[in-house]
Amino acid sequence: MQANAQNKAAQRNGRAVAPPTKVNAKYEHSTRPDVYALLTRLDKVKENGPGRWLACCPAHQDRSPSLAVRETPDGTILVKCFAECPTADVLAAVGLELKDLFPQRDQDDYHASKRPGERWVPRDVLSAIAQEALITLLAAEATHRGEGLARADLDRLATAAGRLRNAAREVGCHV
Repeated sequence: MQANAQNKAAQRNGRAVAPPTKVNAKYEHSTRPDVYALLTRLDKVKENGPGRWLACCPAHQDRSPSLAVRETPDGTILVKCFAECPTADVLAAVGLELKDLFPQRDQDDYHASKRPGERWVPRDVLSAIAQEALITLLAAEATHRGEGLARADLDRLATAAGRLRNAAREVGCHV
């Protein structure tokens, strides 16, 4: 009864209202993000269809709703400010982060080995190697432009070289 009174008061103030607590309880054990955690922090929220809302953007001086919020079937929350505010700024203005818009995954397929005896997952290894190669490329470009590398950058470059060398050794190439 008290929750209904709070919901009515919130509606009068132009705030989004979470569905009754029975529905909220469903999300407590879910890995889906709760769209109402975002909507309750926004002003002038209006439902614009099933799983769609419009609200005032908290990242800029917004008098009429210019922020679209949508919940996809997989639970991802999409946020678009038509005044072109970055989504990270919109979320920061209400105390949320980008990760709060996406369903949590118990495990990703590429984090589990697929073949017996496999020590690494190829996708993860290639991702790590690509990152170290990028560090090497950035250092090479800075050197080519005639810029000296700071001590911290030289140390990071040495770490990248060591990691690339170790990756090569692990697959049988002794560089």
